[in-house]
Amino acid sequence: MNIDELISAALRVLENASVPLSRFRVGAAVLTANGKIFEGCNTESLIPVLGVCAERNAINHALIHGESRFIAVAVVSDLHLPLLPCGTCLQYMQEFARQEDRDILIIAEGRSGDRIVTSLDELFKGGFPPETSVKDIQESFRWTPE
Repeated sequence: MNIDELISAALRVLENASVPLSRFRVGAAVLTANGKIFEGCNTESLIPVLGVCAERNAINHALIHGESRFIAVAVVSDLHLPLLPCGTCLQYMQEFARQEDRDILIIAEGRSGDRIVTSLDELFKGGFPPETSVKDIQESFRWTPE
């Protein structure tokens, strides 16, 4: 795998970010086990929960094309220093990584050219345990007065 190629793919789509509110653009690219690269950029909405991070858009782009085994994710932004994925994106990636019982390489590069190369396992020690079911999650949202 060529890390520079993955970063270049993320940089190309950074320009396509739809960020009318924050003007803060993020681009991402994922490398699949089949050697394909899929890109994504962040999107915003007047309703904040409708916005989607670049990393999840890149993963969803891959899923649309039948790819669900991820090797690496690259992230770039308008920031001078590297920007790492948020907790929501890390949880999303972790769910795919666990299906394959593998780690995912994370590469973040800032406008300065500074680069962080790490892994999902290194960044995300939390999240739902592997044995968590949908029922477990639903039950955790139930609240009863004691």
